[in-house]
Amino acid sequence: MNNELIQKRFEEMGARVKFGDIRAQNRGRMLNGQFIADQQATVSIDIARDKKGEFFQINTFGNPDVEVPIIDQKDRHLLLLHRQETVTRKHAGRKIIELSKFLCGHDETHWFVAAIPEASRVTNINSAKQALKPKEVVLAETKKNLTKDKKAAHLHKNAARRRQGEWFFIPVDKNFKSIEILSNEPIRRGRGKPHMCEELVRFGGITVMVNSRFPNGITVGEYDKMVKNDPAAAKWAWQRMTRDMEVFVRGRITHADHKTVILRQWHKVIPNEETKARAMRNLAFLD
Repeated sequence: MNNELIQKRFEEMGARVKFGDIRAQNRGRMLNGQFIADQQATVSIDIARDKKGEFFQINTFGNPDVEVPIIDQKDRHLLLLHRQETVTRKHAGRKIIELSKFLCGHDETHWFVAAIPEASRVTNINSAKQALKPKEVVLAETKKNLTKDKKAAHLHKNAARRRQGEWFFIPVDKNFKSIEILSNEPIRRGRGKPHMCEELVRFGGITVMVNSRFPNGITVGEYDKMVKNDPAAAKWAWQRMTRDMEVFVRGRITHADHKTVILRQWHKVIPNEETKARAMRNLAFLD
């Protein structure tokens, strides 16, 4: 990995970057909603902060194969690639090359990094952004003839939907009973900062137990088994939450790092496609 060249590429889009040793971290974690490497990874990427403000923190082990092949200086986005040789049981112990793709850039007032699903064909920044959109969002934009308009397709607000960070909001023609509506409810992924919703309705999903050790939650059955084997685990400040539910929101949607979104009618909440990326496989839709 050529640190000087990578640093130059980040500086070209107006960002600072620092490098460190991945072994100094607790591996397999999420910090501030950003990717931290799993036990086999040789690279981790995070957004950190010092007296000068935010910067990209890239920690590595050994000499990983990392490059920045694509950059859009005007849009302040770049694509970072990481190639890693891995041995897996799925492939009968044979070595395979895994390619992880990350979109690094600036959104509203903050820098971010998002993992791109491996199955996506990414050739430029536009296709990287498009790869993060769920099928429902793409369909909604197609109906509004927005797929060919690159500018409109990536705005925070267009004729088909709204976006705040990793969450998309698609308008729906629905009404709910007052007893179904919850007030000031959070939606979040892993250890990411919550997005607070003025009004929220949820259906279905899986009940999970969440704490700092299990930010994506474990099922009630897994929790009961854990407490049975280790009674002390019951004192780990657990919170009962719901994962992978269908969610609708209305009103003010607020977040510490994003501009407030005001939804006058009910919208369906849909997370972006990061969870389909191998680098983000431990994230979950938590409400």
